[in-house]
Formats: sequence, structure tokens, C-alpha cells
Amino acid sequence: MSTTTRIYAGSALAVAALVALFALAARVDPAPSADSPAEVVSIAPADGAVLADPPDAVEIRVSGRPDVRRSHISVYDGDSVRLDTGEVSAAGDDGLRQTIRLDRPADLTVAYHVVTTDGRDVSGIVRFTVGAAGGAAPPAAPTAEAHAHGVDPFGATLLVVDGLALLVVVVLLVRRPVDADPS
Repeated sequence: MSTTTRIYAGSALAVAALVALFALAARVDPAPSADSPAEVVSIAPADGAVLADPPDAVEIRVSGRPDVRRSHISVYDGDSVRLDTGEVSAAGDDGLRQTIRLDRPADLTVAYHVVTTDGRDVSGIVRFTVGAAGGAAPPAAPTAEAHAHGVDPFGATLLVVDGLALLVVVVLLVRRPVDADPS
């Protein structure tokens, strides 16, 4: 087998591997399977509620099974002090629970982002008061740090595979032999 034939065979094999990889990536699409967006079914305490005693936790129920690892709930008081304690936990099949620590009257803001196991998500802000109603001005929106996410492992893996495929193509192009005998 001549050198040129080997190069073309290697290139064809690399292209076939890339096509197979892209076909597999298209088949393993992490996009949500449901057409309808996730919706909040209930939130306790409710938006605008005035409570005499502070709650132990905030619970959010959604239309779907929430993914505890990818969802988060943050609770702030009127001075933007974070009051949630511990990690978000499951509350039944369709809910999340975030414990809070509060021992005084306050206007609270709950910022949430719930991602379901099928990839749908819903986010929002709820406000309620513990103690006297209308005691303070509405709190400022939570900071962007409260809504941070980590690196998606599937996306990172595809990025590495794409980089390796590009490296293989560049090496194959650079290693093309010089044709010494043009005839």
C-alpha cells in the first residue's frame, strides 16, 4: 500500500469516526423531552404571606420531579443577609425543602431555581414577612452569586472530544507526504 493510499485511508477513518461521534452526540441529546415548561405548583410560605412565627423551612413543589443536585433555593432578609442553612433536600416526589434560621421579625426574599430530572426548569422570587406586616422596604434582589452553576460534565466531555478531533485532523494535514516523483 502506497503512502498516499495510507494517508487517504487514515483520513477516511478519522472522518468516519467523527461522523459516528457526532451521530452519537446527537442521539444522546440532553434536551428536555417534555414540551411544556416546568411550573410551580405551590410555595410555602406563600408569596406575600405574613407569618406570626418564623418558619423552619421553605418548600417549593413543581410539576415534575426536581433534581436536587442542580436546583437551589436562597433565602435573604431585608439587609441581604443569607438565612438558608444546609443543602436543599427533597420534599416528596415533586418538591424541594430549604431549611432557614430566623429568630426575629423580618421581610424575607426567596430566590429559587428548580431544574427537573427531565431538564425543564423554573425560577422566580417570592417575598413574605415574619412579624409585623410592612415593617421595612422590599429587599433588594439577591446577588448573581446565589444563582451560580458548575460545569456541565457532558458539555465539558464533548468539548474535550472536539479538541482531540481537531488535533487529529491538523496532524493528518501537517503529515501529508511530499510527492517526490510527480510522474
